[in-house]
Amino acid sequence: MPSSSRAVFRLLLVALTCTLTAFGQVSLPVTGSALDDNSRGSLRSVLRPIADVRVSSRAAGVIERFHVEEGAALQEGDPILSLDMDAERAELAQAIALVDGAKAELDRTTSEYERARPLSAENIFSEKQLLEALTARDLAQSRLAQAEAARDLAQSRLANRTLTSPIKGVFLKTSKSVGEAVERFETVARIVDASRLEMLVYADARYFKKFAHGGQAKVRVSLPTGGHVVVEGTVSHVDPIVDPATGTFRVRLQFEPTADVAAGYTAILLLPEL
Repeated sequence: MPSSSRAVFRLLLVALTCTLTAFGQVSLPVTGSALDDNSRGSLRSVLRPIADVRVSSRAAGVIERFHVEEGAALQEGDPILSLDMDAERAELAQAIALVDGAKAELDRTTSEYERARPLSAENIFSEKQLLEALTARDLAQSRLAQAEAARDLAQSRLANRTLTSPIKGVFLKTSKSVGEAVERFETVARIVDASRLEMLVYADARYFKKFAHGGQAKVRVSLPTGGHVVVEGTVSHVDPIVDPATGTFRVRLQFEPTADVAAGYTAILLLPEL
């Protein structure tokens, strides 16, 4: 093949590889600083926060207030927003009142039963009267249990009117405003934990023994201002088997964020020498 034809063929091959990379199928791996055309997998990835959670509402309603603004730091369990809850507050108050009444009835029937026991032993109360007192106490206990279950359910419904953070992180953004309606299970907030970053790549089976959980690996991170920086990450996961269909296995790495390394940057795993 003439040299000009080989050059054209080479350009077409690079163009095809770039196209497949855009669809997340193939990326030429990097071994140190040299490309290896015979390797499989995709070593190019995007640095992502260690946790990125889309929080959904457990109930439908209208947003009454936001407890924090976008960008606020949150601890696990911190409230983010509350829906209208007047009906749920009233339901809980009614349930608490029923519990109080059921407790009073149980105290009364228990007292009557305890009074009837010695009188029955002295044949002042008949066996039937004692049984009736015992039955009244047991029924009062059952009503109290039902009332407490209804109270717990009302408390749960009221708690579901407040959306809380499931993780420690930052309230990145929301798609809703005060006064807007929210459907049940609708995503209304996004919480991210960028205290650590991670990336996932697919490596050729030839490198299967080169990575181990807890080991170190180098990554070349592309900077938005141009150029790149090489950082070292920790291997947090390695597939225990090679996918026979693709001849690859997954490697997940974690990094400490720095001034040069942030979520959203693209990166390439630098493969060790074979």
